[in-house]
Amino acid sequence: MTGFRVEVAGGYDRLEVNHVDDDPKYYDGADGVRYGGEIGYDFAIGGKVLLGAYAGYAGAPTRRCDDVGMVTALCQRAKGELSGGVRLRVRVAERAQLYGKVGYASMPLEFALGNDRTTETYAGMQFGLGGEIGLGSRTFVKAELVATNFRTKDKVYEGLNFDRRHAVAGFGYRF
Repeated sequence: MTGFRVEVAGGYDRLEVNHVDDDPKYYDGADGVRYGGEIGYDFAIGGKVLLGAYAGYAGAPTRRCDDVGMVTALCQRAKGELSGGVRLRVRVAERAQLYGKVGYASMPLEFALGNDRTTETYAGMQFGLGGEIGLGSRTFVKAELVATNFRTKDKVYEGLNFDRRHAVAGFGYRF
């Protein structure tokens, strides 16, 4: 379970706004379907411990709108997300492993108010937990939960942060 890998994944996506200034949580987020892929390279650093790097791209048509007037809504739509980082894996059986990952993600977010549209890119830290099960000598299936906190300093929504969470299942191949 070492070497270069490619994988595709899909699942659940959630985008929320987190009020930072007075610290209450704004839970009325938006749900969507997430799809994407990841590449990476893993190598053994001990008997059952592996270290790897990853880079990924994911899309999701997640959209959220809030009424700001009788006939006007302010909408936010997440666009493609780029991510990269490291992951640490532990073998728990011959063909199974659990892992934790930490990285950095970047997400463009489109804002629309009536016919006016603008897009800003937000970036933040990403944390995840997952597991893989080998199906053969080169193929595997995986499942993971990931949370990302996107910062808004010097942006339209300064003082607010966007939280994005997803749960995905995927299929991969090792070279």
